[in-house]
Amino acid sequence: MKNINFRIFGLFVFIILSWGMAWPVNKIGLAYMTPAWYTAVRLIVGTVTMMALVIAIGKFSLPKRRDFPLIIIIGLLQISVYILLANIGLAYLPAGRSSLLAYTTPLWVMPAATLFFNEEAGILRWAGFFLGIAGLIILLSPWELDWADKNILFGAAMLLLASLCWAVSMICARYMHWSKSPLELIPWQLLTGTVPIVAYAFMQEPLTAIHWNLPLVLSLVYTGILVTGLSYWSGLVVNRELPTIMVSLGFLMVPVVSLIVSSVYMQEAISLPTIAAMILIISGICCVVAKE
Repeated sequence: MKNINFRIFGLFVFIILSWGMAWPVNKIGLAYMTPAWYTAVRLIVGTVTMMALVIAIGKFSLPKRRDFPLIIIIGLLQISVYILLANIGLAYLPAGRSSLLAYTTPLWVMPAATLFFNEEAGILRWAGFFLGIAGLIILLSPWELDWADKNILFGAAMLLLASLCWAVSMICARYMHWSKSPLELIPWQLLTGTVPIVAYAFMQEPLTAIHWNLPLVLSLVYTGILVTGLSYWSGLVVNRELPTIMVSLGFLMVPVVSLIVSSVYMQEAISLPTIAAMILIISGICCVVAKE
């Protein structure tokens, strides 16, 4: 833990809690709006929030040509494509199970980080990896899914693809050159992710019906300001300052939080296997943190 200061630890906890609660909140919003438009409005709220924030604190600056690769990769893969695919998958699967599939990111990140970027992965880290993945598999319980249901197959495929996009963007954020801080670039990354999603929503669903009400507005405020705006910035800070292996495994706590919140507010049951899986995931994260 010697390399982790309280600021980074606090940001990490904030991300885990806000993203964990986001899945049930997203599910509520998707009852009144299609995935494409929900994603578009959520991104607009997040972009406006972060643009206003950087202007208010005097950090606003126009991006330079050397900033474009990071802006495009993060904006498209980690923001627009990930959120759209996750919301599409969430429309077909329960909130708790959706978060599990979307956070299979360690399956892609850790092998790539060790094979291609020479990140150190000793015995404790590999033990943590396998403990975390074992817990994830138990939580997901693929043997209980009705794989003959095309909706489940489609939703699961969208969430797994979202996870892969997130993994690629995490690795790029860690190893690409940053000429500006994450706070200075996040408004432009959000804007880059927002424009194609808004265009997609207009082209695919120009006359869609939106049932505006208080739950939908609160859902968009929460996911737009906290999850898309502040949490995405926090995620970039954490990912740039901590090893990608630690970050990806730490994010396994997000579906744990999501399952707990879903069980309380959406009556999604927590069974003994679920509790055992949570213990495995937490133990795996402890192994990785102990390695530091």
